[in-house]
Amino acid sequence: ASAREDIRERAVAIMDESDRVTAQLNEFINYSRQRDVRLVTVSFQKVAAEVARALTIDTDDAEITIRVGGDDLLIEADEPLLRQMLFNLMLNAVQAVGRGGFIEVSVQKVEGLEEATLEVRDNGPGVPPDKRTEIFKPYVTMHQNGTGLGLAIVQQIVSAHGWEVECAANEPQGAVFRVRHLKLATVKRP
Repeated sequence: ASAREDIRERAVAIMDESDRVTAQLNEFINYSRQRDVRLVTVSFQKVAAEVARALTIDTDDAEITIRVGGDDLLIEADEPLLRQMLFNLMLNAVQAVGRGGFIEVSVQKVEGLEEATLEVRDNGPGVPPDKRTEIFKPYVTMHQNGTGLGLAIVQQIVSAHGWEVECAANEPQGAVFRVRHLKLATVKRP
């Protein structure tokens, strides 16, 4: 390789590393941010569909399918924080499933209560039982290039809303991230 090609390759490597460090710093700044919750009425289906569309660059290349299903519900949430939480959960699933993977995002009304449960299911390798609570802690990651802050931010957003999050097995294969106690919006009729 010529000296010019060598310099170009090194410059590209430096820019790639710079991008990676910038992404990590942004994630760290996001993690250390105060979570002020401003509740509004949000269409879960609409927000989930928009977040899925934002991930099409990642999903189309790897032929990954994201399906938004469940009940068409209005919930009380801080919309930007809900988007961030869904983005982190879906991106986590996209990174886990690999080529041709399948991800389902849904929300269901809990029978007899004015609340709903959200689930993000995937058919990836799943999370070992001993890691299912650990992964919500800062700097714990199962992805080679992960910062270990994506799910920690999910935990913060969930806690700020008074919700609960858990990771379970998605039989026969994969993981399911379940967020409970989402409050349904009470729509006043005229």
